[in-house]
Amino acid sequence: MRFVADDQSLLTEDRLARAYVAGIDEGPTFGRTILSGNQIVVERPEDSSGSFSIPWPIPGHGDWLVGTSSLMEREKPYHLEVELARGLVFRLRDQLAAWEMLGLRTTESVLGAIRDATRNVGRAAVSQSVDPASAAVRARTALKIAADACCQLAELYAEQALAMRMQDGQRLTTLLGVRLGDRAPRGTKARKIAETFNLANVSAGWGVIEPSEGRRDWTDIDKPLEWARSSGMRVCLGPLLEFDDKLVPDWAYLWEGDVETLTTLMLGHVRATVQRYRGKVQLWHIASKINRDRVLSLSDEQRLQIVASAVRLVRQLDPSTPVVVGVEQPWGEYRATKPTELSPLDFADALERADLGIAGFDLEMNIGYRPFGTELRNPLAFSRLVDLWNMRLESPLMLSIAFPSDTLEDPAADSRFEVVAANEEDKLLTPDFQAEWARRRLPMLIAKNAVQVVVWSQLTDSGPHRLPNGGLYHRTKAENPIVGVLKDLRKRLLH
Repeated sequence: MRFVADDQSLLTEDRLARAYVAGIDEGPTFGRTILSGNQIVVERPEDSSGSFSIPWPIPGHGDWLVGTSSLMEREKPYHLEVELARGLVFRLRDQLAAWEMLGLRTTESVLGAIRDATRNVGRAAVSQSVDPASAAVRARTALKIAADACCQLAELYAEQALAMRMQDGQRLTTLLGVRLGDRAPRGTKARKIAETFNLANVSAGWGVIEPSEGRRDWTDIDKPLEWARSSGMRVCLGPLLEFDDKLVPDWAYLWEGDVETLTTLMLGHVRATVQRYRGKVQLWHIASKINRDRVLSLSDEQRLQIVASAVRLVRQLDPSTPVVVGVEQPWGEYRATKPTELSPLDFADALERADLGIAGFDLEMNIGYRPFGTELRNPLAFSRLVDLWNMRLESPLMLSIAFPSDTLEDPAADSRFEVVAANEEDKLLTPDFQAEWARRRLPMLIAKNAVQVVVWSQLTDSGPHRLPNGGLYHRTKAENPIVGVLKDLRKRLLH
């Protein structure tokens, strides 16, 4: 596939590195995107049609990953802005039609915006060969109108779906949680967290508990867990196993490649943790990032076998407490640059088919981060993702979400991560924008029957943490506006 863009300045190395061709499920296919002269060239080992997706700036929204409609390969280049606008408008109209069939009542504001966006796309399409610059202007106009309409439509869906689910006056049983650090909250912060969330996610990773082989230290688990229990919150303990090079204990690399020994050691950690805390937790998070490759030189099949063994062990030790297993990057952005066989959904499906008694799956979405992050997208794409997972697995979902409040350097964060949700010119990411994103997006996700748990993945940006500026509390320990948004969400919708 080949594309030409009217604004060449937008074709940065970073955007091209994150671009890919997706299949019908919006998941990427392996290949690479390069700039050759004034053309974008997409090279792949296969020649099937697909949707070209690239992070693209939309005023007021940041860099959304926007996809074209399905295109065939050809020598003649496509006009990128026109095809991106056509793709976004198509998805908007398609989602509207699907929801209207389910009974959605549409407003004239949304319908008018869709007509306006469609008109601009049509005019851009017919003028692209004779006046490419004018076509690009109309395409950018269509992108902005369609993006605004996508947000309006998502909010309309959330409002009506929630009203239907709560029509008898009962609040939802959905759990709203936050992942605590290694210390129990204190003072005003502790009271605010207990009022805002009904679930505390306490990490119990192998590398935290057993930093030296055979010597387990439970201090960083005991304190936050006991605080959560005393505050009347449910407790999700885990992930017990995190397939991340920096989260497994350093000494485990002595056994790299020795699958049998690594399995024994990991299951030993799982056994010790469950035996210590059973009866004190309401949900076991067995493993996360199970689709992350190259950790301890474990293959996909070996990771699946270890996770399956861990699930069986927990079910034996504590048969009454539900268990979940998690993947990261549920769209599988990493597959664009790695020729992997299994998608994130394939990993979950393999475990589901094994009939292990898994209660649900966790989708870890670190939105707007790189690497290991989820691209910032059209809100309707998040809706389709949940629907796809629910349709294929028919299992409840837990969503672990993070979203940055700033692009500034964060020296206390994991140095591997950087924020890529906004372009340099937009200056969009602020604590207020983080709060606004949560206010407009989370109700749509909570409205889904399949979503039973939503966890904010980082409590605070003070002290060592993973995601730059991803916490509910600033590095100065000041409360970010998102806390008020989440508290209102809990008060209005949840038990």
